Amino acid sequence: MVPIHFRSDRMGELRGNRSRRGAAHILIASMLIVFVIAAALTIDLAYMQLIRTELRAATDAAAKAGAEALVRTQNEDEAVAAAVRYARMNRVAGKPFQIRPADVSIGRVTVTNSGSYRFTEHAVPSNAIRVNGQIGNRAATQAVPLFFSGILGAEDFSTSRQATAARQEVEVCLSLDRSGSMLFDMSGEDYSYPKPNPNLSTYTDWGEIWQYHLSPPHPTRSRWVVLADAIGLFLDEAERNPIPPRTSLVTWVSDYMVPLAPYQVFPAAESDVPLPRSESAAWTGNRRQIEVAIEKRTRGQMLGGTNMSAGIDRAVQELTGPNSQRLSNKVVILLTDGQWNDGRDPLEAARDAAAQGITIHTVTMLSSDPGTMRRIAEITGGNFYQTSNQMQLRAAFQELARSLPVVLTE
Repeated sequence: MVPIHFRSDRMGELRGNRSRRGAAHILIASMLIVFVIAAALTIDLAYMQLIRTELRAATDAAAKAGAEALVRTQNEDEAVAAAVRYARMNRVAGKPFQIRPADVSIGRVTVTNSGSYRFTEHAVPSNAIRVNGQIGNRAATQAVPLFFSGILGAEDFSTSRQATAARQEVEVCLSLDRSGSMLFDMSGEDYSYPKPNPNLSTYTDWGEIWQYHLSPPHPTRSRWVVLADAIGLFLDEAERNPIPPRTSLVTWVSDYMVPLAPYQVFPAAESDVPLPRSESAAWTGNRRQIEVAIEKRTRGQMLGGTNMSAGIDRAVQELTGPNSQRLSNKVVILLTDGQWNDGRDPLEAARDAAAQGITIHTVTMLSSDPGTMRRIAEITGGNFYQTSNQMQLRAAFQELARSLPVVLTE
């Protein structure tokens, strides 16, 4: 029998192969563990992101529903109930999303000078709902269990989301000066009438001034017609709002009776277009009423002084009358081309308006007394616009129409 001899280098090679195979097994096992952890992390992270997305949708829906109910019902309790109900109609992590009434705040959204929105809780008149949506941390909706809580060391997932929505119904009153100076041209000179006026009266017994004041305004170059053009632009811009503002029209002068037969009487202020009722308001009809009323004034006489407080007081009556909504945002746009010379101090009327939560934006048109209009705006928290030509007047009314936001979500 021949003995078998093993070479020592062959034995070493075999031992090295076994060692490398063992190391590879350890590496593969480690990589599998890392892969499982990464897969678990990926799945749970994706699930957490899904929960955040669902929570955002639920809180946004709840806030919008609450804001809509606030305007529609004018009742804070019903608005809170609507927010809670609509939250429950949305599912988060496969279950109806629950919030408590305490998670719903009612307040007011206003626009800051920078153009951003600010929510103030409990501010009145209220126009906004804020919903604090929470998952976990003792909220109405419990924390969501994760799929791989044992691997990641976290048993569940908690998060929160805040949503604010305002559906701001706006009530506007256009309060327009229709005194005798609205017959003048745009030169800024008193008793400078655009000539020739195709509508000029044939009555000449009392001189040129009376002849013009017994006539309708010049159809293209009088101050009144220039104002009518700016009002048309205002209506165009207001129509672009998601919810156009319900708008009334007041025109004012001073109490005056024409000293000629048939002795027509001009009241100090008239509601040419009353504020439409909320449930029956249709923008096309509302707009058409204003256009017809402006056209009617364009065909009539303009006589009398400037009782500015009468125009403010009548506008306040429209915005606090039976057709006004308690929680609506109430805005007067006051225009004059002159200086008040009749009635009580308009600053007193402005203070009365401010006490009822009414904002007055003021627009002067070639006015010799811009200071009073500026103070009225300051007292009521409005904006003041000083204009001296048609382009500036149009720009003022365009900006005013664009500053009436009615729907927003934060």
